[in-house]
Amino acid sequence: MHRVPFGALPGVRPAAFRLPVRVLFLLLCALSFVGVTPVAAAGCTPSAPTVTIDNTYAWGSTGSWGLPGQQLMYSIVIRNYDVGCTASNFVVRAYVTSPTGIADGGYPLIATIDRAPTPTSNTATYTSYYKVYSSDTTAPTLFWPNPGDGNTITGRSYNFMVSANDDHEVRKIDLYIDGGYRSTVNCDDIAYNCTLSYQASLRGMKGQHTATFKSYDWMGNSGSLTVTFTVS
Repeated sequence: MHRVPFGALPGVRPAAFRLPVRVLFLLLCALSFVGVTPVAAAGCTPSAPTVTIDNTYAWGSTGSWGLPGQQLMYSIVIRNYDVGCTASNFVVRAYVTSPTGIADGGYPLIATIDRAPTPTSNTATYTSYYKVYSSDTTAPTLFWPNPGDGNTITGRSYNFMVSANDDHEVRKIDLYIDGGYRSTVNCDDIAYNCTLSYQASLRGMKGQHTATFKSYDWMGNSGSLTVTFTVS
């Protein structure tokens, strides 16, 4: 069994793992979640595993932004490099909530993996951060709209899409067609960029129209992008 202790913020109980939520078995491996000691198969060559923690902020960055009292989800990715063993790579999710009133700053979250029943030299650790912030005046940026401005589209339906990012966190994206509300995507726990995708009927829409995408962060700042398109 692999044990994955997870560091907590000051004054917070250790984050609880919700193993049934997301467990991806890619290559069946010598481990168990219920305390059974793995037995190496004949010809098995154990190797040190690796562990990383995905963040929700930006590619190549460490950690995720969160407001005081906000729950964030961290994906802990465990990769096993055993050769000839019954082994697997898998992902577990940890949910961490910061205390209300906590000071701004980066608080370390440490994931450690080792082999049960006792720690061995085949261990790995990774440090990420819960980055607390309490002010933000920058609106999210919207990009890659579909359709693009000036495009002509055809068919019975069309997939309207747009992506958004922010210097902290995107909370949601709304879509309006010709000023009428159509759809919202909530961006909680989204890694890097948040994307809205909405399949809309084009029946009775021949001619020129507008699509407006609006994105909001957790402090109420909003950005807007409007494109004009033609249905032929």
